Amino acid sequence: MKKISSYSIFMLLAIICGMLGACSDFEPTGYPEVPALQKVSDLKADINGYVVDLSWNLPAEQDIEGVLLITNGRNSSPQRFDGRVTSHKIMGQPMEEEYLYTVKVVYEGGYVSEGVSVTATIPYVELANVTGLKADVNGRTVTLNWTLPDEEGITAVKVIRDGDVDAATVIEGRPTSCELKGQPMDKEITYTVAVVYDGYYASKGTSISALIPYIEPKMAYLMTAPTIQQLPDDDERAAATWFVAQENAELIQPSQIAELDADIYPVIWIEIDRVGLPMGWENLPSEITDNAVIEALRQYSANGGSLYLANMATQLTVPLGFVTANMAPTVYGNGDGGSGDDVWVINPYLGWDFRNGSDQGFYDRTAHAIFKGITLEDPNNYGYENLPLIGPGQREDHNCLWDCNIYGKGNYPDVIKNFEMTTNSLVLATWGHVRDHCVAGLVEFNANAEHGRCIANGLAAYEWNQNSGPNPYQHNIEQLTKNILDYLK
Repeated sequence: MKKISSYSIFMLLAIICGMLGACSDFEPTGYPEVPALQKVSDLKADINGYVVDLSWNLPAEQDIEGVLLITNGRNSSPQRFDGRVTSHKIMGQPMEEEYLYTVKVVYEGGYVSEGVSVTATIPYVELANVTGLKADVNGRTVTLNWTLPDEEGITAVKVIRDGDVDAATVIEGRPTSCELKGQPMDKEITYTVAVVYDGYYASKGTSISALIPYIEPKMAYLMTAPTIQQLPDDDERAAATWFVAQENAELIQPSQIAELDADIYPVIWIEIDRVGLPMGWENLPSEITDNAVIEALRQYSANGGSLYLANMATQLTVPLGFVTANMAPTVYGNGDGGSGDDVWVINPYLGWDFRNGSDQGFYDRTAHAIFKGITLEDPNNYGYENLPLIGPGQREDHNCLWDCNIYGKGNYPDVIKNFEMTTNSLVLATWGHVRDHCVAGLVEFNANAEHGRCIANGLAAYEWNQNSGPNPYQHNIEQLTKNILDYLK
């Protein structure tokens, strides 16, 4: 016959009492607290440098599953440690702030004892700063150099620009310099270098100011032929002809990319729009898929240069590292197109049908700089304003964009938010008639440590030369392009 312990009998009584609503309340963590259960004893919080060493004794009861550690009374998010754990180190508690730590015993079946609490305060310690901070300015690149203090526990250095702590550059290890490319021009900027100790604690920092001179930025258009007239498609010829007429605009050949200074040429436009071109970035013109050219573009981007990838060139987001190969554009067209009576528009209101409250998001991108000075209209009577790009007549249906439904919504409210979080991007527009989140057609990819910024525009409505005659919305094509290039400078 199986032996029934007094603890098991108590648990049975506790469950019965709980059913009658007379014994104990249930906490939001899902752990029912039973006051009669034995608690920890001799709970201590010892301060060892920047570390809080918690220790306690457990009761002799054998049916212990673990312990719960609750910080500052936040019962909804306790830490659980399985087994007969009797100590834990707390790292990262802010200096000069009193924290309350509560420990509860978890018994078989998930029942917990009442808590025992202790407070701990890490005293303020003046952390040593860097010395000899210097700033050298070369174009739009600022190089900071400093000497680290002769201290133990240094794990990183933070470089903060104009007090923006959230956007600080964190350099792991014990660095003594930092190169910052593409800095804002024509203004004095304050750089603060703070030393990080034990992974959590930063010194107050040492600051220095530097004036970044104004450099007249130029724009580059990457050619795939020696001259505009030799480009094989009418849309590419129209785009290049408009571009070269703009101020500080230059046509460049692929061989020039490696020598391009991103401070002087902060943006390159790559426009590929050809009938019959097969899908896949490897099938883009060989002038830009050559290994040396791809590597030069990657290095240009890593140096802080921005890219505007238009139409079929959005596929370059894969080899240039903005998206992984399994997230290449999949909605693709390369045919002759056809005639229609409607207006092709793009929609900066993502998730229009969810704007009045839903578990999915509504994202209004109309305030983005690329839509500046453009009038939104509703020529197709969709019930909301759009950006018209090409009018009735002959249109080439050359989409090269992302179907976000393929990737699902993950842990986010909808497929657009999942796409943005996965690719570190901001979706700016979709097809004009789309009222949900299915398609990402105009996307801004944010800069990171490996590459600069990029805007990819794969919407078929973005066609530079309408074959059947003048496009009544050509001014929108041109203004949108000018805004994108100005934004990426």
